[in-house]
Amino acid sequence: ESDIQGIKGRRFEHDITIQSELACYYESDYISVPSTFVKNSFINQGIPKEKLLINSYGIDPERFKQIQKDDEIFRVICVANQSITKGTHYLLEAFSELDLPNSELMLVGNVKDEIKPYINKYISNKINIVGAVSQSTLYKYLSNASVFTLMSIQEGLALVQLQAMSCGLPLICSTNTGADDFIKDGINGYVIAVRDI
Repeated sequence: ESDIQGIKGRRFEHDITIQSELACYYESDYISVPSTFVKNSFINQGIPKEKLLINSYGIDPERFKQIQKDDEIFRVICVANQSITKGTHYLLEAFSELDLPNSELMLVGNVKDEIKPYINKYISNKINIVGAVSQSTLYKYLSNASVFTLMSIQEGLALVQLQAMSCGLPLICSTNTGADDFIKDGINGYVIAVRDI
């Protein structure tokens, strides 16, 4: 994604770290993964499917509960480290193109420097950049939204997706978020292709 966006010099891991982790995977008897998306990514890299056990995340429904929304604004919320890998730039473009009346895009989470040029390009009075919030108050932000979205380029499974559902939100997420394990397309949300504006 960095190459597609023209961001130079961005690298997550060194080759030696990658080789070391791959060796651990091959030597392991079993590997716990959080979603079918992750399982398939391991299989695509030659890890036998018999080694892979899907063990999804869980949330505390007492901490993440829906409370009454306090306004009539159609609010799209994205809770993530706002960055290229989270697909924030695609979300900003899509929301801008929609130009929905009485709407807001709420970005919750740290804003990485790499995404700031995109925010500056699409900034309007309909975009609310909240920044990081505590887990103990996150349910209030989720409950005050209309829909949750996460457009990640790569994501094993984002726990916040389950937190959002527990707060009553439908989800719109990319195929690379692991959401196809719990979204029934058109019923409680939509899974869309990665990079699809």
